[in-house]
Amino acid sequence: MDLQCLVIGDLNTDIIVSNLNGYPELGKEILARNFYVNVGGSGGIFAAVLSGLGVKTSIISKIGSDFFGNFLIAEMKKYGVNTGNLIVENGKETGATVSLSYGNDKSQISKLDLIKSLKTDEISFDNFTNLRHVHFSSYYMMDNLKKGYVDTVKKIKSKFSNVTFSLDTNNDPEDKWGQEVYNVIKNIDILFLNKKEVLKISGENDIEAAIEKLSKFVDKVIVKMGREGYLAKINKKYYKGECINKLNKNFKDSTGAGDNFDAGFIYGYINNFGIEKSLKIANVVGEKSVEYFGGPGPEEKFHQLKELIK
Repeated sequence: MDLQCLVIGDLNTDIIVSNLNGYPELGKEILARNFYVNVGGSGGIFAAVLSGLGVKTSIISKIGSDFFGNFLIAEMKKYGVNTGNLIVENGKETGATVSLSYGNDKSQISKLDLIKSLKTDEISFDNFTNLRHVHFSSYYMMDNLKKGYVDTVKKIKSKFSNVTFSLDTNNDPEDKWGQEVYNVIKNIDILFLNKKEVLKISGENDIEAAIEKLSKFVDKVIVKMGREGYLAKINKKYYKGECINKLNKNFKDSTGAGDNFDAGFIYGYINNFGIEKSLKIANVVGEKSVEYFGGPGPEEKFHQLKELIK
């Protein structure tokens, strides 16, 4: 299999409920105007968007042979993702997240036991003939992979000498923010974080101080700041980008905006567009994502992105 990018991480079904008329309370019912089911999980959204942009992408994750599992395989194929490396377990329930979307923030309820059970020894690279980049998603969620990330990186490097690696830790559901993540960070090339994550992982109170600390371990630290744009330190140089459309009247849902940003950057990175252009593409892809429900978005979104990226 000749791949440009392999994603190792979480893939689940997102059930997005938006335009709600209040907050849930026990014994009460609230109404919503929109209900949407789509590909979810940081890894799943990243893979779908990157493939939709034209990069040959596959994903290793665990799903069940149930309704949601079959739904995800069909949807990922629509985006062009190679699903041949998914681990499908009979009799197990595919992970799902219910996302209550409120304007610029959201509340989520997830069942991800099967995703979290993915083990290092279940990951095989025997059928890969070429590989340019590997992206790890949701570090704190992948319980059984935590101790094996470094060995996985070394195993891949031994087979593909020029491969590069990126990591988006995403949130820590247990709010522990274990420092063992530094063992992984110093073995990768690109670290994607949001404002909360960079402060929690670094233990700093200031974003620039946090970036300075983390850049001692990894050459490329990119912090996504929503409507504030992004701040990055890459190969000892700082880059800052502003949100192009802060008052986006077409805003619908922020689900997966950060994963879209990651995919946009890796799209530019793999195509050797240079750091500055890759960051600009990431910003465009991230901003465009909020104009649609669900993380990956419809085909129309990718047509627009290809015109914007030109």
